[in-house]
Amino acid sequence: MANVFHDVFQLILNNLYLIGVLALSTMGITLTYKTTNVANFSQAITSTIGAYMAGLMVRDFGCNPWLAMVAGVLLCFVIGVLVDAVVVRNIGGGSGRTMVTIALIVIFTAGIPLVYGTIPYNFPRFFKEQIEFTLFGMQFNVTQNALFVLLLSIAVIGLIFAALNLTKWGLGVRGTSSNLYVAAMMGVNTNMMTALSWGISSACGALAAILLASQTQVINLTMLGSVQANSLLAFVLGGFSSFYGPVVGAAIIPVVQSLMAFISGIWASALLYIVVMLVILIKPAGLFGKSVQKKV
Repeated sequence: MANVFHDVFQLILNNLYLIGVLALSTMGITLTYKTTNVANFSQAITSTIGAYMAGLMVRDFGCNPWLAMVAGVLLCFVIGVLVDAVVVRNIGGGSGRTMVTIALIVIFTAGIPLVYGTIPYNFPRFFKEQIEFTLFGMQFNVTQNALFVLLLSIAVIGLIFAALNLTKWGLGVRGTSSNLYVAAMMGVNTNMMTALSWGISSACGALAAILLASQTQVINLTMLGSVQANSLLAFVLGGFSSFYGPVVGAAIIPVVQSLMAFISGIWASALLYIVVMLVILIKPAGLFGKSVQKKV
């Protein structure tokens, strides 16, 4: 039993950085969905642009990774604002806006190699040491960089939640997410709210991509494929009726996936999806979601 605990806990420590990366990505998807009712399928590829920009600055301009990270995040913030202002808000509601995000996947996937080339980039770790510690008489280890990724992600998400609850922007976002048209009639600048939400969403995605690259030390077109899929899974698992539900779901998924990997490495992803499916069958609104009753 002790060996089982050691192996499972060590596997969770090895995947610790994924909790932060997935939570940031999910936070971004939640913001755009709650403010514009759009499931942003282009989150991953847009975020990859920020990672490529950070990698370019390190490789070609000799920038330190901290400055490169800021540049990549700011670039994606601008892209997010432009996507909302130029494209999303000029498309009719319903599935049309979601289809636009799918079209952006094709456009950005074709455009990235034209701008950044086809050879994957390398990105250095922010911290290179490894932490070793003893728990219950057993030895464990975790990289400093993985711990940094998790802590920075928690700090950024905490800052966003604080802004949602304590600032005028947060009040506007919550009003817009409740009812965009009523919020506009009450004097809320809904265009600014949606633009900022898309910008912050893309910035969160870029930060997630760069932090992931700092751990894997590789930047390529497909780096966020599984992160996007698991972010949408977390969105469903946590329940999309609140801002915090999907983020909590994102924290749960890497832990469950580590447990499934211990059971069967080959079938880990399949077992994860089965577990989530069973949860949704029992609680269709998600773990923290609320069923919406519509009056006829």
